[in-house]
Amino acid sequence: MYAAAERRGKKPAIFYDQRGTFDELHLPQRAEGFSAYPLAATRNEKRIAQGVGRVSERMLVGLLTLLAVVTKLYRIGRRSSVSWDEAHFGKFGAKYINGTFYHDVHPPLAKMLVGLSEVLGGHNGTFDFKGGTEYPSFVNYSFMRQFNALFGIALTPMAYITCRQLRLPPAFATMAALFVTLDNAICVMSRFILLDAPLLAFTGLSALALSGLYRHRKQPFTEVWWQWLFGTGVALGLVASAKWVGMFAVALVGLFTIGELYELFCIPRLPVRLYVKHWAARIVALIVIPLCIYAMCFKIHFALLSRYDNSANFMPMGFQTKLRGNPISRQPYEIETGSAVRLQSHVSGTGYLHSHVHHYPLGSMRQQVTGYGYADANNLWNIERRAAAGTFDNAHDVSATAAPISGPIGHGDLIALHHNSTDTYLYADLGFEAPVSKQHREVSAVRAGGSEASRRNTLWRVEIVDPERRMDDGHLHPLGTPMRLHSVLGNCVLLSSGERLDKNWGWGQAEIACGSHGTLWTIERHINKKLDPIDLGRFMSSSFVRDFAVLNRQMWLTNNALIPDHDKHNVLESEPLSWPFMLYPMRMVGWDDKSIKYLEIGNPLLWWGSAFLCVLFPVQALYWLICWRRRMLAWRLPAFREYFEGAAILWTGWFLHYAPFFAMGRVTYLHHYLPALYFGILFMAYQIYHISSWYAAPRVMSSILYMAVAAVVFVFWWFSPLTYGWDQPISKLWGMEWMSTWPVYEDKLAL
Repeated sequence: MYAAAERRGKKPAIFYDQRGTFDELHLPQRAEGFSAYPLAATRNEKRIAQGVGRVSERMLVGLLTLLAVVTKLYRIGRRSSVSWDEAHFGKFGAKYINGTFYHDVHPPLAKMLVGLSEVLGGHNGTFDFKGGTEYPSFVNYSFMRQFNALFGIALTPMAYITCRQLRLPPAFATMAALFVTLDNAICVMSRFILLDAPLLAFTGLSALALSGLYRHRKQPFTEVWWQWLFGTGVALGLVASAKWVGMFAVALVGLFTIGELYELFCIPRLPVRLYVKHWAARIVALIVIPLCIYAMCFKIHFALLSRYDNSANFMPMGFQTKLRGNPISRQPYEIETGSAVRLQSHVSGTGYLHSHVHHYPLGSMRQQVTGYGYADANNLWNIERRAAAGTFDNAHDVSATAAPISGPIGHGDLIALHHNSTDTYLYADLGFEAPVSKQHREVSAVRAGGSEASRRNTLWRVEIVDPERRMDDGHLHPLGTPMRLHSVLGNCVLLSSGERLDKNWGWGQAEIACGSHGTLWTIERHINKKLDPIDLGRFMSSSFVRDFAVLNRQMWLTNNALIPDHDKHNVLESEPLSWPFMLYPMRMVGWDDKSIKYLEIGNPLLWWGSAFLCVLFPVQALYWLICWRRRMLAWRLPAFREYFEGAAILWTGWFLHYAPFFAMGRVTYLHHYLPALYFGILFMAYQIYHISSWYAAPRVMSSILYMAVAAVVFVFWWFSPLTYGWDQPISKLWGMEWMSTWPVYEDKLAL
């Protein structure tokens, strides 16, 4: 390549000028006018930056959008029953109409948009979206699907503009937009009431905003630069509020920002004050604004959901008491000897202190004490005060068989907890390890009246911790006085270890043990027929920050609990390694002969082509690095940087939206790959343009473009029956199984 350039009479072109000094040789030569500090753009750059502003390109974008409308809306209401995950997200959308609280693993923005579509469609919030049921006449499901499809439609113009910002010519930007439009998987996932279309739209918006910010990086602190910077922040807030997968877009912008700030840091002439200004601008636009949007979505979410549901039982007690129809506000105020209580752990996923007739198969072999997440008679314990605080010098002097003392329970009192259903007492034993977390001691239940029940192992000291201000009188009350329970045996506090018992003998319930650092417990339910109930809500306070933090933590825990069960067959799940090669397309609905059948299958040319180019790119970059070290490259730095930085943005977007799934323990599905696919498709178009421009004449480039588009159009048409619904026996649809693993004609994984 180097010699060929010499023979053509051209100046050998490499990254660095070989005739320079040592410093010139080893310091990057920036393109003229390139920097992240304020410099006016060249006249040519201003002309190029007009991009889609030209009338002809606006018409082109309009035509592309019209094509997207046709492909996304064609026969969209054909299947009139609740299909696939419409059962979940349609139901969640209805919750915003009837105002009932619910819990889900995803942030609320996309589901609130589903709710908005239901409001605009005239739904009254009474339909429960049970899977497979026919939509009633008062649910305008076609409109709801059309509303959702608008987000899939928006991907097409955003793909075009993104590629133009990365300096692809209109013809190849059109090719990229057509690729996005004509992927069967993106199309079919945009045609139902799901969260994937909003997620893809906000992901595309983030990529568009980042490409605009990159395009105008030479013009910082100008009006257009500020617009793209704040637009990027808004896009990040939206995508993160739709699904947590959107955090990968945040990571992409974060890496780009780090690179920019590093470039600035390497400019010795840049004033410190200006450098600090760059940092401040990015902190406000790319951190503060997204966080505000994310928090605002939850603020609206809480405001709309004002009715109680059992799924709110993990939320702070103050939050629950503000929900209409909650069952916990009216309870007796004072906890006294003889009161039956339900103790709720502050450790998410534990639930209530629970016991049942089953025994541990190891350790003491006594009756199990566990944490159980649902209201149950086995969660009720009677409190018996055996000694009041201040009446004893040493807890070891108190007899476990002493008669219960009447009156309210307070801080420092010694109590025993009697399990009503099994007539047993809560028992700590330092002589046995906990069944799962071996660093803790075992907690069990022993029969009342037995010799073990007379031991001090059944005595616990009450420590009230951070009570509600209006309940801070030293006494124990429902809802507002969290407490720790200390065994009188020594350094042993009742706790939830966070572990799960073996499902074969402990049914996967939470492990309860005893250790040096105990768990906080709150009395969530209080029953005492001798005392009158009052409204406890007036004693309780609520904080948005606390509610926001608790809900996000619970979302994280619930998401991590969605682990695959390898003992069960599930044709919907797939491994990340199979996604780029589309080994296991997914049946979205039932597959009987009379049903309308939809298959989540992508356009194989786009999936396989983008996967090949994305996997090859690191090898390509390594080859260039070797050539550069050997001074064999035939590019000058400005041209190379322009290409490589655009490619790096798209490839990194693909990588960040794909690679993290390998580290996730939760269940994964094919549609999780769609955000990565979007970047992969744009990267594929980007590579086709640049590679053809390097090695092909203009006429050949045009032929490559037309052939690529024609092939993609044909394959999209070929698989369109499974995208728009096939209502005949699948055996009548010929040639759909290009790989032996595809479940078109039969479920290849069926047991």
